[in-house]
Amino acid sequence: MNKTLVVLALFAAVPSTAAGVFAQTTSAPGPTDGAAHGSAVPSTAQEATTLSVRGTIDRYDQATRTLVLSTPGGAVSFPVAAATRIRQGGQDVDAKKLPNLAGRRATVRYTESGGQKIVESVHVFPK
Repeated sequence: MNKTLVVLALFAAVPSTAAGVFAQTTSAPGPTDGAAHGSAVPSTAQEATTLSVRGTIDRYDQATRTLVLSTPGGAVSFPVAAATRIRQGGQDVDAKKLPNLAGRRATVRYTESGGQKIVESVHVFPK
């Protein structure tokens, strides 16, 4: 009898806890000017969106640090920063070796904010 009451009490507590978690709200990013809670604060910066594209490495230009990936929708260019992580088969690869990997399948993970792409990582697949 006591076990039944304990179990019922636990199940009764779960929905109220879950409702409290889902009822939380977030405020808009950026500084507030003392406006009342819940009022909209305009944001001038767009939030970044993380995307990934799969295709075949067409070419890499070392001078401009631009990787061109051939996809079914056409060629897509990506600026490759010095901090971009490039991997092949679990091993780190230097960006200087990307021209030798032309023709290999790859996945490029990047963020896009305000129309500007920032490459986070390039994963090159083995032959």
